[in-house]
Amino acid sequence: MRQIGMLLWIAMGVATLWLGWVWLERRDSHARRARPMAAAGGAVQTLPGEDGGSAVRITQFYARSGEMVDGEQNLVCYGVSNALSVRIEPPVESLRPARNRCFFVEPHQDTKYRLVAEGEDGSRVSESFEIFVKPAPPEIRMLAVSEKTIVRGDAVTVCYGVVHARAVRLDPVGWALPPVTQNCARIYPGATGTFTLVATGVDGRTERKKFSVAVK
Repeated sequence: MRQIGMLLWIAMGVATLWLGWVWLERRDSHARRARPMAAAGGAVQTLPGEDGGSAVRITQFYARSGEMVDGEQNLVCYGVSNALSVRIEPPVESLRPARNRCFFVEPHQDTKYRLVAEGEDGSRVSESFEIFVKPAPPEIRMLAVSEKTIVRGDAVTVCYGVVHARAVRLDPVGWALPPVTQNCARIYPGATGTFTLVATGVDGRTERKKFSVAVK
């Protein structure tokens, strides 16, 4: 009887050890299968907000300068995230969603620019700023005189060209001339003298250039 009891205890111990080994082996096997899935992303999910959120955002929208002179160019830059489409008002450039992109504008008057970005869910955000444009100063780009010395009674041809001017005159004769980029006029100086071409801009600023004619 003692021998039979001893054998039963040994058998029960072996069975317990075997069952324990089987349980541990199955647990390790499940863990080994789960680790590759997690590494491949199959069991990993990004929670909302961990990557900055999924809402459409305007990350930047600005101009290189808030003031400029008419006729010059200004640089405008923008950046968006989670945007399906983006546009600018007034429409000066065809835009696309981008983290950082710039383009040139050339407004001729004070202009307010508005950037509108739309997300995949239909949400919309916008930002705006204004560029102030100052009138360009008048400029005499060309002045040429056919003769600098003439015989009394002869004519002198004066050719000129101006930009950003609303009026042009020739002093001291006081002639009003058209404010254009290319024009010529004939004058008949009665005596040796100095003449001044005056270009006046839209804001009242002026530019002057002089020439002299000697009369024999």
